[in-house]
Amino acid sequence: MTGIGAAAAPVAIEQGTYFFLSYAHSAPMLEDPRLDPDRWVKVFFDDLSDAIRGRISAPDDRQVGFFDAQLGSGADWEQTLTAALGNTQVFVPLYSPAYLSNSWPLGELEAFRRRLKASPVAEKYRHIVPVLWIPLPSWDQTAETREALELAGDVAGYAENGLRALCMLAGYRPAYEEVLSRIATEVTQIAQRHPLPPSVVPKVAEARHTSRADAQFVAVVAAPTRAEVPADREPGVYAEHSEQWRPFGEDQALPAAKYVASTAERLGLATHITSFAAAGDLMARCPSVLLIDPWIVSDSAGEHDLALVLKRLPRWVIPLMVLNGDDPLTAAEGSRFADRVARMLQVANRPPAKRVTQLPEFVQIMPELVTEARRQFLKNAPVVPSDRPRVRRPQLARPEPSDGPSPAQKRNDD
Repeated sequence: MTGIGAAAAPVAIEQGTYFFLSYAHSAPMLEDPRLDPDRWVKVFFDDLSDAIRGRISAPDDRQVGFFDAQLGSGADWEQTLTAALGNTQVFVPLYSPAYLSNSWPLGELEAFRRRLKASPVAEKYRHIVPVLWIPLPSWDQTAETREALELAGDVAGYAENGLRALCMLAGYRPAYEEVLSRIATEVTQIAQRHPLPPSVVPKVAEARHTSRADAQFVAVVAAPTRAEVPADREPGVYAEHSEQWRPFGEDQALPAAKYVASTAERLGLATHITSFAAAGDLMARCPSVLLIDPWIVSDSAGEHDLALVLKRLPRWVIPLMVLNGDDPLTAAEGSRFADRVARMLQVANRPPAKRVTQLPEFVQIMPELVTEARRQFLKNAPVVPSDRPRVRRPQLARPEPSDGPSPAQKRNDD
């Protein structure tokens, strides 16, 4: 990578951030889902931000980078990511085996590349500064990973272990600080010498609509439509279709199912959204999260339909009851309906469903539920039989029959 270590001219960046940090989200740890599996990404983001602020003499509260952990609970994640990609100067992907097999971070990279392709600035592709976060096998190297090695291939431990290990281990601290310094210098230099004007980029998931046939994960919604609930319910909660249900009303920018889908997509699972009435056999063949609005059982027809679904619910479908704890109606009737759903689950011989009553709680628990659904699917889903003919394998204890004499018989005959 050219230019690393050279002094950058003091040109101010008036709009956007210096860098966008892109990485593959990790599944929650089974031993304690509350722990952040990507905490070292956050450490690196903070360190890189501090290093860049030092180079541009910016105050400590100046936001110089974008990291999706900064997003609020009710934000439209995809819209915010799209805006950030269109206003940042340098794209910093943390390459790992998961990154190069995950459609979400690859979608971020492709969106930024399209922005660069349309840009008239010089040395446009230096605006991508790749980092080797976790090493790849030698046979899986790509042009991208080789470019990430160029950044600091001469620094002890970087090529063999990746920057994550250098960040985590105290023994590698000098090496980590050297690589960090190179990245900060490169980001600052290219941002100041060849600033990108703000521009529109395609949405990360714009071309990734997942059909029923291609689904690896399903977000299923059991909620009434606007026509099926009393008119005095909070505006913005119910819509024409169940999939558009927003249990927290105007506090959330996206329907609840979109938060499920975004979480699963970030974990590398192509996700389809459907109502429980239209799910068909999807839940039988895909890991799923079933979002239940307890008000679905306020109507006898809704209660009957939900009971039928719960009776044949596979173990890899994780139900979650969602109530708005700030809705006055939830405190009384909503809780009563939730208790009824809990009894229905008990009758169906299913474990109790979790309940959430606040939007931050809903967003925070979602990676855990998606991961648990995937784990249960891998553990319990039936194996699809192969159409290939069975081949009898030779066994040492019983030699294969032969038309002629065996070697032992030949020796005896001799």
